[in-house]
Amino acid sequence: MIECKRCIYDQNVSAISFDSDGICNYCRQIEELESMYKTGEKEGEDEFYKIVDEIKEKGKNSKYDLIIGVSGGTDSSYLLHLSHQLGLRPLAVHYDNTWNTAIATQNIKKVVTKLNIDLDTYVIDSKEQDAILLSFMKAGICGVDAATDLALAEVMYRMANKHNVAYVFEGHSFQTEGVSPIGVSYTDGQFIKSVVKVHSGQKLKSYPNMTFWRFLRWVLFKRIKKIRPLWYIK
Repeated sequence: MIECKRCIYDQNVSAISFDSDGICNYCRQIEELESMYKTGEKEGEDEFYKIVDEIKEKGKNSKYDLIIGVSGGTDSSYLLHLSHQLGLRPLAVHYDNTWNTAIATQNIKKVVTKLNIDLDTYVIDSKEQDAILLSFMKAGICGVDAATDLALAEVMYRMANKHNVAYVFEGHSFQTEGVSPIGVSYTDGQFIKSVVKVHSGQKLKSYPNMTFWRFLRWVLFKRIKKIRPLWYIK
């Protein structure tokens, strides 16, 4: 059994390879991203502050400068705090899949209230959400939260378009969240629709699905940019 000298991945992980030092390509991918974005270094942080200036300039004629997706967790809560520190005017957007914990809901309310940030929440029909989760379980798909992740992205793009905002902040960190093996992490709107159709027959009416064509609409035609601050800063 060949195992990475740095992480827990072994030869059974899809699309894995090992270099002469016994380090897997997934670990090296993290290093490449750190080098590309100069994560945590002055050069990387300076690039982020340059983006912040661009956001302020672009949003000066709108009520909000940017959209920030919030979950009640550490990363998104910190992004609200950081944007407030930097003098940005965010709209906090939450996608409620009806499975929130009380603590997450309280955290969102506390942060937006303390920082005086507006909050917009989109709530899916609970029967649809249950059907999605059950369908993914029946299909044996490990990423049962994939539908929630995609829906949050779609809701953020919708809100950006509604309020004429050109930027979205996402609290993803490639350093702390790791990399899913190639072959088990792909998700798009058509994939979600097909899994639900085969395993439940439930019509997705309230679920904010993002198909490939809707993604192109937001990114190419509406020119909405998604920024991940934690890729730049320490």
